[in-house]
Amino acid sequence: MKLPLRLGIAALAITTLVGCSADTGSSDGATSGADGSFPVSIDHTFGTTTVDSSPQRLVTMGWNAQDVLYALGLSPVGQPRYSYGATPAGIMPWTEKYFDPTETTLYEDPAAGEPSIEAIAALAPDAILAPYEGFDEAYYDKLSALAPTVAYPGDAWQTTWQDQTTLVGQAVGKPEEARGLVDGLGRTLSDTAAAHPEFAGKTLAVVNLDTASGEANVYLPTDPRVQVLTELGFVDAPGVEALAEDNPAGNFFKSISLENLRDIDADVVVGFVSGNAGPASDPAFAQLSAFGRGSAVVLSDEQVISGLSSVSVLSVPWVLDKIVPQLAEAARRAG
Repeated sequence: MKLPLRLGIAALAITTLVGCSADTGSSDGATSGADGSFPVSIDHTFGTTTVDSSPQRLVTMGWNAQDVLYALGLSPVGQPRYSYGATPAGIMPWTEKYFDPTETTLYEDPAAGEPSIEAIAALAPDAILAPYEGFDEAYYDKLSALAPTVAYPGDAWQTTWQDQTTLVGQAVGKPEEARGLVDGLGRTLSDTAAAHPEFAGKTLAVVNLDTASGEANVYLPTDPRVQVLTELGFVDAPGVEALAEDNPAGNFFKSISLENLRDIDADVVVGFVSGNAGPASDPAFAQLSAFGRGSAVVLSDEQVISGLSSVSVLSVPWVLDKIVPQLAEAARRAG
C-alpha cells in the first residue's frame, strides 16, 4: 500500500504531513442502488464491487470512511488506530463523541504500513470501505477475498470529500443521507467563503516545509486539502498548476528542492512544519514572499494539520473553526 507522510510531516505517502477524480461534484462510481436498495454495484480503480445486502460488519481503511459512517449514524466494527494528530485513544479528535470502543476495534496504525490481512480478517467484515486509500491491486485482491471491498476511484489519495461521502453512502444503503451530508458541508464552505470575500482570487500554495529532507512537498490541485481551500475562494498559484501539469505518475504532491521554493510563490502560503520550524529556521523560506508580508499560515499543531489533511464531513467543520481566522488575516495582508 502506498502511504502518503500520513497526515504528518513527511507527505500524509510520505497521510502523516507529508490522499478519484479532481471534480468537486458527487461520484458517478455507483452504478446501481442509487435509491438505497441492494444489491449495489460500485465502480473503482480496480473494477466493480457489488454489495449484495445491507452490510452489518463494516471495516474502514485509510482515512475518512469511518467519519462518513459516524455522520450517517453508523459505527464500523474496525477502523485504523491513528498516531499522528490523534488523541491518546488513537482516534481523531473530531470523532471523539462518536467512537465507542465496545463497538469498534482499532487495528494497527496505517502509518506503519499495510495493515495485515490477518488483522482485517479477524474483524470478520462483510464489507470493507476504502474510498480514500492508496493500496495496489494485489492487496485489493486479498481484501476482496475477505469481503466486498469498495476501493478508491481514480488515483490514490485523491478522492474528493464529496466522492468519499457518496461512495460510503451507496455502500451502506444511505445514498440520500449521504447527499444531505455533501449538501450540508457544501453550504458551510460557501457560507464561509461569502463571509470572507478577501479569500476570493487570492493565489494559494499548500506545502509541507520539512526542511530536514532538503525538500518541500507541494500539494497539487487534485489533493483534497487543497480543494477544500479553493472551495473557500482561493485559487491555485501558477507555480502549483505548473507542477500539476508535469505529473505523469498522477501523484497528489510533488517534491521540490528548498532552493526552488520561489517557483511556487503565492499570495497566501499554508505551510505545515514540525516543531519550531518556521521562517526564522531556514533562510530558504525567505523565497516565499508570503513570509515577508505576513501572509503565510504556518501550522505546527498535529491535530490541526490532520484536520486539514484528512478532509471529511466531520473534520472540515472542526478545522475551519481553528484556521479561518488565520486564513483571513493572511488574505488581508496579501492585499
